Amino acid sequence: AILIEAQTGTVLYALHADKKIPPASLTKLITLELALKAIHDGKLNPNATVVPVSWAWAQNMPPDSSLMFLGPDQHLTVNQLLTGLIVDSGNDAAYEVAHLVAGTVPAFAKLMNQEVARLGFPEMHFVEPSGISSRNITTAREYAYFCRQFIRTYPDALHEYFRRSFTYPKPSNMGPGSRSTPIAQKSRDVLLWDYPGADGLKTGYIIESGYNIASTAVRNGMRMIAVVLGVHATRSMSGPELMALDARHLLSYGFDNYTKLRPSYPAPRPVGVWDGKAGSVAISPQERPTVVVRNSDAEHIKATLAQAHEVLAPVRSGDELGAVTITLNGQSIDRVPLIAEQEVGRAGFVQHTIDTAAPF
Repeated sequence: AILIEAQTGTVLYALHADKKIPPASLTKLITLELALKAIHDGKLNPNATVVPVSWAWAQNMPPDSSLMFLGPDQHLTVNQLLTGLIVDSGNDAAYEVAHLVAGTVPAFAKLMNQEVARLGFPEMHFVEPSGISSRNITTAREYAYFCRQFIRTYPDALHEYFRRSFTYPKPSNMGPGSRSTPIAQKSRDVLLWDYPGADGLKTGYIIESGYNIASTAVRNGMRMIAVVLGVHATRSMSGPELMALDARHLLSYGFDNYTKLRPSYPAPRPVGVWDGKAGSVAISPQERPTVVVRNSDAEHIKATLAQAHEVLAPVRSGDELGAVTITLNGQSIDRVPLIAEQEVGRAGFVQHTIDTAAPF
């Protein structure tokens, strides 16, 4: 299990967070990420109509599969397919997404592994897109940071696809003369229903892993991400109940005991540039200095600024010319570089002569 604050990535709790466990249907979040990447790259149209391929029909999925109930004589939009992938946790939807993005399941699995490697998650490995295989592998730590990356890259996906319920197929999804009873399914993520601020993400189960959950919630501008893997039933509580309870406890632990601070510090001054086409360059923090600390430590947080006053040209945009250091009880806990906002090239002959003649 692991709990992190989403903006800073600060780990607030961890227990066996690097143990390798099959993610089960948590796999589908990687499948969704690749579909959204294809949409972003213009390779997939979210409003396009698709006809499910025969090997992705519900009737061809392994026994006990979770399904959105794709079948013959149906048509649906890519957005509907992605909603069924997440809300219904449809294995059939996962295989259809693999077909749309890569043509085959093996080709899509290759893309999955390339993508998580690109994002910096070496322990993750996938052989198929639904999570039904125990050969898919993750750790709680890597999955939590994948969720963080996913939310930062596709923030609109939370309200687009992570819904409480979804009904499919509707009459509009059926061909002429075809009939099918609409099936309304509720998300297995019960926190979406009763945990204040919860807006995702995914649950999963296979025998080899037990019950898994990745949950996120936001309160007062602070987002928490909790991942719990390998939950098993006890004599007094079922696996799904215990999984949800663990996620609630982790999220509440974060919200109740930690605060996010953006400490104030003196405004950085422009840095003088000798022998440059401009006499100075503005500097600013690479990102807004932010820390997450225990509530009891908040009053002991301070931020100090140190910066260069003069530099010699050339200056490149992004050059580090100082830093904001955040301390807790005098001990440094974070450092944010101050970087040049623009490039300053070397001066021409006249300015060069003036600058080199002046006392530095």
